[in-house]
Amino acid sequence: MNPQLAGILLCALVGAALGHRARCYDCGGGPSSSCKQTVITCGEGERCGFLDRKPNAGQAKQPSMTLSQHHPACVATHHCNQVDIESVGGVTVTTHKNCCVGDLCNSAVASSLTPLCILAAAVTTLAWLLPGL
Repeated sequence: MNPQLAGILLCALVGAALGHRARCYDCGGGPSSSCKQTVITCGEGERCGFLDRKPNAGQAKQPSMTLSQHHPACVATHHCNQVDIESVGGVTVTTHKNCCVGDLCNSAVASSLTPLCILAAAVTTLAWLLPGL
């Protein structure tokens, strides 16, 4: 095989693996008990995940603030597995930002098939090309 063609093929596979933007479930604008999940494509530097918001015990005065909220969303990679604490209307709210790996992994049925297929194709191509070089 032509080395230039092999290089182009390898770059295309690596670029596809690194440049893949995750498709994730999202609540379409914000948390609510009637979240209508839609599939969106996350931006550069984001992964699928969940936002878990919960007011600190004993502070919530409104019934709507007494329940914790759990909803799927795109999460910035540098915020994965972080906890934020903020004050909203005199109530301290804790938000856990959890991430997962793979397309649509933030649903009840996880699917990480696409990244695994890209990785398998890259490894197979390398194994096929390296002996010929």
